[in-house]
Amino acid sequence: MIREDKISLETSIFDWIEKELKPTPCTSEEFIYNEMESQSGYSLPIIYQPFDAAKRWHWADRGDLFDFLYSTNGEGKKLLDFGPGDGWPSLIVAPYVKEVIGLDSSKKRVEICTKNAERMGISNASFVSYTSGTKLPFEDNSFDGIMAASSVEQTPDPKKTIGELYRILKSGGRMRISYEALNDYRNGYERDLWISDLSENSCKLILFNRDLKNEFVVQYGLTVAMSKEELENKLSNNVTFDQVTVSFLEETKPMINNAQALKTTHPSGKTLVSWLKEAGFKEILPTYSGRATAAKLFNQYSDANRPNDLASIDEVVKRTVKIVTELEAPIALDPMITAIK
Repeated sequence: MIREDKISLETSIFDWIEKELKPTPCTSEEFIYNEMESQSGYSLPIIYQPFDAAKRWHWADRGDLFDFLYSTNGEGKKLLDFGPGDGWPSLIVAPYVKEVIGLDSSKKRVEICTKNAERMGISNASFVSYTSGTKLPFEDNSFDGIMAASSVEQTPDPKKTIGELYRILKSGGRMRISYEALNDYRNGYERDLWISDLSENSCKLILFNRDLKNEFVVQYGLTVAMSKEELENKLSNNVTFDQVTVSFLEETKPMINNAQALKTTHPSGKTLVSWLKEAGFKEILPTYSGRATAAKLFNQYSDANRPNDLASIDEVVKRTVKIVTELEAPIALDPMITAIK
């Protein structure tokens, strides 16, 4: 009975938003990416921060670099970075490839990526915008490899997007995909919230309604005329989904100056593999992640014996990553996937 009451309460919140705020349907870039000065919160090693050998997640980032590089056979080749965010992984992969082009439906992201490339003195990376859901602006067989880091599921029709990525990939080319399936949100995280800091006097309250069975998410974005800190205080600093009640929304309504709704499809590994097959990829290999491998390598060292320069760390990381990215992983784990045309 408690669980039924909770579901009823959650449903009434979303119903209230639909009825009272009439949110505007929108795409991912309209929902959030056009508003973010930094998609990563200025946290990316190399791109925004000096590499720190004492930080586990900095090692993990190097694991991602060599994962995408080796999985696409990208050394000395022309690669596409589909959905580069702040220029990741394109800007860290750029020193190892002939050319990398980042493609994003958010003009803001393209602007940020271009500025980051210029600041870093990277001349073989460029960034292009396109209209979300349309044909990608490249000829058939344009790229030796494609990197898609949690980006395919942000498009209006991920299955159609995979078909387009297949079209622009050369025969024998390889695409490496990381993706956000919904399995990790079971047992209490199906409904959730996040507050995005937009300015000193504005933030966005994002409410997630995840349908794990049908593999989609509806996000409601409420732009509120108060700072993130003020909104958190209004929630009594207990920033959880359960704190957002109908009475809270009614009280906050005068400060809400925009409401949006975004529906995205998040295929499981099984669904994604079936789509890749339908698109025409001749070989599909779900593998273990270079990122997770590099993080585990970090744990093998004590503070006293851990390599402390980037060149030494890269030598350790890339040897292991090259092996694990060719080891097949159970699809039930929703691992990263390499697809070969």
